[in-house]
Amino acid sequence: MSNQNQTSSHIGPVPLPPELVHACLERVKDLRLEGFLTGFGRWPGKLMMVGEAPGATEIQNGRPFSGQAGKVLDGYLEALEITRDDLYITSAVRSRPYKDKPVKGSPDRLSRSNRTPTRAEVLAFAPILDREIAVVQPQILITLGNIGLQRLLGEEYTITAWHGQLIRRRIQQVHSEHPEQGYHLSDQEYCIFPMYHPAAVLYNRSLTDIIADDLRQLREQINENLQMRGNQQGP
Repeated sequence: MSNQNQTSSHIGPVPLPPELVHACLERVKDLRLEGFLTGFGRWPGKLMMVGEAPGATEIQNGRPFSGQAGKVLDGYLEALEITRDDLYITSAVRSRPYKDKPVKGSPDRLSRSNRTPTRAEVLAFAPILDREIAVVQPQILITLGNIGLQRLLGEEYTITAWHGQLIRRRIQQVHSEHPEQGYHLSDQEYCIFPMYHPAAVLYNRSLTDIIADDLRQLREQINENLQMRGNQQGP
């Protein structure tokens, strides 16, 4: 990706204060969540992706989007002509939400699968995402699916209504020590570009052409906005 400042940025997880992580994990210790996954990528950086939550593969590998959805995401990045090193990838919830159900024919055995995180779980981890956004300072926040979109802009925003559009708004944040007080709006405005979650196309192939068009729109935004700003800022 052109105009990316390679010398002043890092590749890896945004450093998180241990007390911040501990407080978040304490808030969810009695919920059906397992593991903990940091975000990963370039920081500070111009692009940031916000997904839903890690799955079993991500918790095992310690890498965002390393399962089946990750292969689809790599296709997104290829269409955008960027790599994982050109952006920061994170999620609204940092532990895997799961559900257990008896295995058919073997009621004493349980099968564990992923589930959608609850509002309370998203709120509990909100201070971590706030911290990452403050450090990365992205020029475009790309949300993947409803959870990431609604975490930033509120529940009135849905992916079906807003996908493929650039939205300039203040985003939802929390008090870092008291997220239970709820969300307030940031002082700063951000550019948010909602995309369908990569897993969506695995279950609904009819989204393929829609997603391809959204990626073309996003690529145009990257070319027009980020390169223009980079040229204005100079070397």
